[in-house]
Amino acid sequence: MPRSRRPPHVHKFGGASLADSTAVRHAVDIIRRHAQEPTVVVVSAMAGTTDALLGVAQQAGAGESRAVAALIARLRSRHAETARAVLPAGRLRADLLASVSDMFAELEALAEGLRLLRELTPRTTDYLVARGERLSARLVAAALEAAGTRARYVDALDLVHTDGAFGQAAPDFARTDRSAARTLLPLLARGLVPVVPGFIGATPGGEVATLGRGGSDLTATLLARALSAARVSLWKDVPGLLTADPRVVPDARVIPQLHAREAAELAYYGAKVLHPRTLIPVAGRRIPVHVRPFGDPDAPGTEVSERVAPARFPVKALTAAGGQALVTVTGNGMLGVPGIAARTFASLQARRISVSLISQASSEHSICFSVPEPLAAHARESLEREFAGEIARGEIDGVELGTGMATVAVVGLGMQGTPGVAAAVFSALAAARINVVAIAQGSSELNISVVVEARQAAEAQRRIHAAFQLSRIAGGGVIQPERMELVLLGFGQIGRTLAGMIGRVRRPALDLRVAAVIDRSGFVFDPQGLGSRRLAALAAEKKKGRRLAELPRARAATAEEAVRHVAGYALTRPVLVDLTAHDTAAALELGLTHGMDLVLANKLPLAGRRGMSDSLWQTARARGRRILHEATVGAGLPIIDTYHKLTESGDRVERIEGAALRDARLRPRRRIRRRGVLTRGAERDAARLYRAGPARGPVRHGCGAKGAHPGAPPRLSRGALAIGGGVARAQMGPRDPAGRVSRATPGTRRRLAPPRRGRREGRHGAPLRGHGDPVEDRRRAPAGVELESARGPQGVGQPGRLHHGPVQGQPAGDHRSRRGRRGDGGRGAE
Repeated sequence: MPRSRRPPHVHKFGGASLADSTAVRHAVDIIRRHAQEPTVVVVSAMAGTTDALLGVAQQAGAGESRAVAALIARLRSRHAETARAVLPAGRLRADLLASVSDMFAELEALAEGLRLLRELTPRTTDYLVARGERLSARLVAAALEAAGTRARYVDALDLVHTDGAFGQAAPDFARTDRSAARTLLPLLARGLVPVVPGFIGATPGGEVATLGRGGSDLTATLLARALSAARVSLWKDVPGLLTADPRVVPDARVIPQLHAREAAELAYYGAKVLHPRTLIPVAGRRIPVHVRPFGDPDAPGTEVSERVAPARFPVKALTAAGGQALVTVTGNGMLGVPGIAARTFASLQARRISVSLISQASSEHSICFSVPEPLAAHARESLEREFAGEIARGEIDGVELGTGMATVAVVGLGMQGTPGVAAAVFSALAAARINVVAIAQGSSELNISVVVEARQAAEAQRRIHAAFQLSRIAGGGVIQPERMELVLLGFGQIGRTLAGMIGRVRRPALDLRVAAVIDRSGFVFDPQGLGSRRLAALAAEKKKGRRLAELPRARAATAEEAVRHVAGYALTRPVLVDLTAHDTAAALELGLTHGMDLVLANKLPLAGRRGMSDSLWQTARARGRRILHEATVGAGLPIIDTYHKLTESGDRVERIEGAALRDARLRPRRRIRRRGVLTRGAERDAARLYRAGPARGPVRHGCGAKGAHPGAPPRLSRGALAIGGGVARAQMGPRDPAGRVSRATPGTRRRLAPPRRGRREGRHGAPLRGHGDPVEDRRRAPAGVELESARGPQGVGQPGRLHHGPVQGQPAGDHRSRRGRRGDGGRGAE
């Protein structure tokens, strides 16, 4: 059935999409899936072939015959093996193998001529490397024929016409339109699939010229323009055009739709997905270009077209061009002198040096621009020669050169007329202490470009990406208020309590949600957030002893698997909260790698092995993520926060001391001791110190200690507990027969009276929890407070004394008091 009246669909397959026989078969399957519409196929050389051919040319020009022979042999073997794997035995395979043999025989002759002449010109290089695309086009055409699809190899020299600039040829649109329509339309009318090599074209003299690296994209849009195609699909090894480089910004996302001007800006400023000139042929033609993932043909990828999407995101993406140098021409004699800029750029044009960014102040005192770093010295030399007279007269101070720079471009059509975009960019950079060396913005407000030091370019991209919430670009508009999703690693008593508290947070500027809860068995996850009712239901089931993996809509997984699954979703600002007491370093490292911040109530990851701790901090710095952590002792004293406040206020902390006793009314439960953690076993022995008589020796636990001393004498009154590198001293005096503390001793921070007589007691004389009313109120001395109290034999409260005074290592004066509960007539400290 003739199909010439229907606009064709142009498919382009890159080198990575034709890497081996498996990839070639997959490309053939994709083409056949679109067989119901007229189809034109453009192909690149097989992955690595162009680089290998350039190596052949360079080695041959240098006279290295052995290296050339080895390169050619590997290329011939690779193409022949792929042909045998893709094509069944028969005429198609024999014809293709004969073409491969002829092409490489010609390549050997060319290489031998270069070796003898020792001269390699751009014209010869283009002629030599062109055979990479020609070989792959013949291979794909034969594979389509073998699969039952009528296909025809069409050489690009019969379709694409260019100027004579070898290596970077510019297409001749008018001649290409006529030749492509004249050659391809009859083939499409007959139901054939033309397969065309990309990257190359014919000069006015009929010679082979290349369109520059990545030029196969340009070939596809040239043919689409000539044929008034319905659309172009560029099959890549990426999921589409992204908001940023995912190697730098872990939470970069696929952009569903971009305007052609936005895509062109990204391509020009370093995004390698598109050739910078790809979109020029289809400008104003209403031919959408789709960047689609080769590995997932059903995914939509990114549409690039003239369609203007709703301005929900003023900024669409950002990119960075590294390896830049900043050239500055300064001088008072430039003010009001016409032609300075013209002479500046004319001298660069004569050396064929491209300028990517220009910045000039209204004072005309200086003009600066960025060029590729390898060409910076040539640019300065050319400018010094051009302005030699002005430099000699002192009208121009000279030409300054700054290397090691990078240009970060912030792109978005919605920036036009949107106030505050530039402010957000510079605020994000200022918060990271990144200095901006130069700025450029056109009146179209499509692009804001800043020059920063190359070592800070990655952090600059992460900060700007976060400032504009580009990780949400595929899932809705900018979130106001700011949304933060918490992933609770650990859903025991502490995790359940925290989940309930989060549901009660009411802050106008923050939408705080629990996105996932994880325990040892599995996890429950909802990217929209787990509501308060569902969290309460999960907590109730956990309290009954059920595991998360057993609950509805839960999944069984390890902690690492759960974090990896959650990271696959476009969460706005994910925060991984570790509420366990286990070795979770692997899960935390994974969370940092996927763009999560960390909050640690678990002391093990940072107080355990030094290598594990260093690895977490290094990953956090490399990914631009934060780790917040705290360690508490006694009744919840925040050691790290207090230490930071002291040092930030100018104090120097030499030693930290404090009591390390838990409430003696609570029944101690022994747990396995872990290095760097004050365990319940240590707390039990501390409680034993309180009840014991005269001391006979020290007991040490925790960081730096050699473990518990289970064989210590039962009557100890003095001990030292090493906690996190500091020393918390517990010194206890003897009790009288009535159970009262008979005298105060230095260093005591809390005195606990014995239980009332007649109460049920647990081990070591401590009353069991949950039996009867509290014997006494808990007395917790805050920073700077010493509490001393006494009780009679029946537990009748007597007035206590509240002593105020500085405690070493703690700020003084921050304390509160409240009246004690029943049985206590005095005032206690809370």
